[in-house]
Amino acid sequence: MTAVAMELPTIEEEGLTLGPVPGANDRVRFAGTGEAEGAAVLDRFLNILHRQALANQLRRVTIELEELEFINSSCLKAMVAWIYKVDTEGRPYKIHLRRDAKMHWQRTSLATLQRLAPDVVVIEER
Repeated sequence: MTAVAMELPTIEEEGLTLGPVPGANDRVRFAGTGEAEGAAVLDRFLNILHRQALANQLRRVTIELEELEFINSSCLKAMVAWIYKVDTEGRPYKIHLRRDAKMHWQRTSLATLQRLAPDVVVIEER
């Protein structure tokens, strides 16, 4: 069975750029800075991503975070809600978070996300 490309928009709003990685069906890229205003944008994108991952029966989704300078607690809450949804819906796919080890906030915040659902969230380093 050939994978069908996810139909994800590229969203550039409120300091965030969220979108698919060209040529990689199971990868998306987050860039910029997510302040409180970006939480609704991130939540909207993650809901689209979740529906597309289910529709395409993906086994994993990789989020490339190397260009994400920072996200605040409101944006982290949107990610927590997404991870919780994946975890409680029978873990249809794994979430790989690819971080930049030089960014201290990613090291601490992503470790917390992994602890919420260790069977769902995998941390990768660049």
